[in-house]
Amino acid sequence: MYLLGIDTGTTGCKVMAFDLDGHAAIGSQEYPTYYPQPTWAEHEPEDWWKAVVASVRQCLAKVDAAQIAAISVSSHREAVVPISRDGQVLGRSIIWMDKRSIPQADWIRQTFGDAPVYRKAGVRPDPTFTATKLLWLKEHQPDLLARTAVFLQPKDFLVWRLTGEQTTDYSVASRTLLFNVSERRWDEELFRWFGLEQSWFPRLVRSEEIVVQVTAQAAAATGLRPGTPVVGGGGDRPCEALGAGAIEPSIIEESTGSATTAAMTLDRPFIDLASKLSCGCHVVPGKWCLEAGTGVSGAVLRWCRDELALLEKETAVPMRRRAYELMDMQAELLPPGSNGLLVVPHFMGSKAPHWNPQARGTIFGLTLLHGRQHIAKAIMEGVAYELRYLFEVLAAAGVQPQEIRLQGGASKSPTWSQIKADVWGRRVTMLEFTDGACLGDAILAGLGIGVFKDYREGVERLVHVKRALDPDPAAHAVYNKLYAVYRDLATTLDPHFARLGEVTVTERLKETPWEEKVHLLDFV
Repeated sequence: MYLLGIDTGTTGCKVMAFDLDGHAAIGSQEYPTYYPQPTWAEHEPEDWWKAVVASVRQCLAKVDAAQIAAISVSSHREAVVPISRDGQVLGRSIIWMDKRSIPQADWIRQTFGDAPVYRKAGVRPDPTFTATKLLWLKEHQPDLLARTAVFLQPKDFLVWRLTGEQTTDYSVASRTLLFNVSERRWDEELFRWFGLEQSWFPRLVRSEEIVVQVTAQAAAATGLRPGTPVVGGGGDRPCEALGAGAIEPSIIEESTGSATTAAMTLDRPFIDLASKLSCGCHVVPGKWCLEAGTGVSGAVLRWCRDELALLEKETAVPMRRRAYELMDMQAELLPPGSNGLLVVPHFMGSKAPHWNPQARGTIFGLTLLHGRQHIAKAIMEGVAYELRYLFEVLAAAGVQPQEIRLQGGASKSPTWSQIKADVWGRRVTMLEFTDGACLGDAILAGLGIGVFKDYREGVERLVHVKRALDPDPAAHAVYNKLYAVYRDLATTLDPHFARLGEVTVTERLKETPWEEKVHLLDFV
């Protein structure tokens, strides 16, 4: 018997089939992010489905489809796909990192205030969240809005493609800015305040609840068995927390993929205006997930790989290695602190605890000594600095977990994991499976069909600790000094980002969609 987890992230899809002892078959497929304008970011929903089809088929090359007992899906959140009344996709999905709705978020904040919205929704008015994106569509694409029957988040879109049913779950609804997380219901007052329609959202289901079964059409595309049960699924962060075994307040799960988030499981809602943290409904029934997402992180290292580390990319292919492995090897040769180079990784704005959507990335301290390998390591260190600040905010709010478990693509890197331990001055735990969302999906699927009696049994059966890393005292001493510089730098730059955002691009550049400007910029 296998339990299939499907996770759709910002850069690609991962599919993992777990047996009941935690052994897995894996498939994966990347897809592009489109940037039509600076600070805009979109996905093509059909890219998600194609990646799921390809990834599932990779898994089924190792596991018989008849052995798949149940399926769960997770995804990045806040993005929406407009679906017409006849089931047509009406446009690209505006994803979480898109910042075009800054004016709409500002309007919410100025009209209704941070505190009243946060007390209800568990999140602050920010362009990350769904309601601001819908307000942008209402203002700029009213014709599209008029033709839309329902908006589906990425996970909901894929469940629909698999089963024909349009649903959402409590953890994903919590990221809309329209859901009352304490009372676990859509908030009619928030809809009325913002002038949005509750009918645009599908029916709510529990994350472990069987929605329906794989249709014959989806089975023909993916190779899955028709009739395979599909549960409601959830948002990637709470699924990652479950997949890391972080189901007690003593354990915090840190995940660095395209973005970085720290998450923990609580028995009651945590709404603290001073902490600037986000709280939403968990995929675990009766629990809440406390989160703090720092914005793009692994995506910045990917930018470094694609734009600066071209030699490493080319060299890695004949060596049958990943370019990231070569970048790690180079980073290990450099001293802590990258010879005085600092990177503030706010390349697409900053989230908790800064909450500045206008923030931009900064490379500080460059000299002629520095090369691309210094920038790569400084990016890893910058992400660790951001998380250190986040842990300080948690501690100030009275939240002090005893164990930090690493998840996401970055946790596959012993180099980056050791940097985190050294910057934080704390032991970190590496898990056998770093794709925690898929593992959380598998636990949800097992609960749905009664394989596990509860979440703890699922965690005990499937979650395995690989090893722990302790901080190096000498490196930690260096990072303590650089962290103070980093904190001052990150906050000092804030006023300048607003000024930078006021500068308009040239008319010549306005004429061409940003994703097509690479060749144009070569000659400007």
